[in-house]
Amino acid sequence: MKIEEFFYSHPIFRQEEFAAFKSKQGISNVGTIYQALHHYLKTQRLVAVRRGLYAVVPPNETSEGLLIDPYLIAGKTAGDSILAYHTALEIHGAAYSLFQQFTFLTAQKVKSFSYQERWFQPVAIPQILKEKKAVNFGVEVINRAGLELRVTNVARTFVDVIARADLSGGWEEVCRSISNIAVLDIDEVIAYCFKLGSPVINAKVGFFLEQRQGAFAVSDMILQQLAAKKPKSPHYLIKSKREPSQFIKRWNLMMPKTILNRTWEEPNYDV
Repeated sequence: MKIEEFFYSHPIFRQEEFAAFKSKQGISNVGTIYQALHHYLKTQRLVAVRRGLYAVVPPNETSEGLLIDPYLIAGKTAGDSILAYHTALEIHGAAYSLFQQFTFLTAQKVKSFSYQERWFQPVAIPQILKEKKAVNFGVEVINRAGLELRVTNVARTFVDVIARADLSGGWEEVCRSISNIAVLDIDEVIAYCFKLGSPVINAKVGFFLEQRQGAFAVSDMILQQLAAKKPKSPHYLIKSKREPSQFIKRWNLMMPKTILNRTWEEPNYDV
């Protein structure tokens, strides 16, 4: 493979991918590989997105005007990147809003960073998934700009955004977004919940499945399975004294009335 072929098939790449390409050419010296990258940066054939991550400047564009697909950046920042939470909602076309924050799971020590006025947020993979060797449960591969990116599927994303609304735009955004989901694999949702092993997550997911029981064809037996593994004591969905809540006995949850009543859907008569 020639360098132009590599650039064409890798519009954004990590340094180790470039090193692997050079190794196939019989070049493995670290200094030589670094010099090659420096040359392409100097001649504006590449731009450095962050340390160890590079984007190719197409022949008819300039490095100054190059806009890089943020999903590619998030998906390629770490070798094990998994697009997740609100970013996964966007990928699946379910997000109510589009954000300038892009979130990805990784087991590597990666710091959050900004690029082209966008924020890239790494999140540690839950330890329980590592212990159960289920890191890739509910992860699918998509093709974007010729690159394979990993993203949590709809079922896992449904659970993740409910479990971590703070990484998903807050509760109003989560409620609005999951309402956009038309088809949901309930069996996979339950299997993932039980892998996470959290009574609070079971209760949260159970509550929201019950809210859309008809739309998702959720059986009472499924809800009973989740309810059987709810927390033993009441849990506040939002721990704020300023947020009026109502106790939902079936799920042992103190649910904010704004969510129960979906107050954001109330008509605004202000002119």
